[in-house]
Amino acid sequence: MQRIRNMAERYPQLYVRPSKEAEEAYHAAVTTGKPVGNDLSHFIGSEEDDLRTEQTPAGPVEMLFLRQRADFETFLRCIGCRCRMEEIPQSVGAYVFFNLRNWQKIRAYMAEYRGPDWPAELRRFDADRGKSRDTLILLSEGPYSGVPWEKTPYGEAEWLRISLDIRRFHECAHVVCRRSYPEKKLPLWDELTADLTGLRKATGSYDAALAAAFLGVTAEGYTPGGRLRHYLAENEDKDAAAREIWQVIWQLSERSAARPKEGDTWDLLLDLTREPLLLR
Repeated sequence: MQRIRNMAERYPQLYVRPSKEAEEAYHAAVTTGKPVGNDLSHFIGSEEDDLRTEQTPAGPVEMLFLRQRADFETFLRCIGCRCRMEEIPQSVGAYVFFNLRNWQKIRAYMAEYRGPDWPAELRRFDADRGKSRDTLILLSEGPYSGVPWEKTPYGEAEWLRISLDIRRFHECAHVVCRRSYPEKKLPLWDELTADLTGLRKATGSYDAALAAAFLGVTAEGYTPGGRLRHYLAENEDKDAAAREIWQVIWQLSERSAARPKEGDTWDLLLDLTREPLLLR
């Protein structure tokens, strides 16, 4: 629970129990840094909860792993859903928070400020997002993309460990791309290259068959349950799209094989971001 309590010092909306009536308390916590009370009993906590920083070509990225699935969902509701009791699909295993106001940083600056107009200074300080805001990756445990271990080359425990590393570096890839090329936003291509990054960093190579299973694509068409459906228009032909993505995945496999060193992964990601093979 100590890890979550430390997070609540940064993000006081974590003290607000998600509910239909929590909107006012959420707004107060986010805008003033002063939540009502200090109760965190809506979290379970675990000694395995972990906060670490990954160094990337686009700067450091913080990653919070919450061992309990219930804690992951509560954290996501408190911050991503504004303390509303929204359903979190089991397929959601990670989330990136951008521009997350950090009240610990604001309070530290406030303690040093000696000027006459703190409200005006707070607005100025808060406008500099590099000083007052965080990028935070939230991670949970579970088989990556809902693919069971029996459909992978790995044992059950090993697949859980690898899944966490894929998830970790997949989300890091999104942060690196947004920081490096904020104007380049191709949701499906971003997912493909983030999966490539995650697989290479977690396993040392890009397994095209696994990448296809993550999205539910085959040479024949779409497999229900795959992530591909989240990146298509409502009336788009899933089978046609799946066949297209299947071909792209094997192109990515060739590009990855040409640069087999794990240390080249970030450079490969940035090259693929600059020159996408898929424009969507």
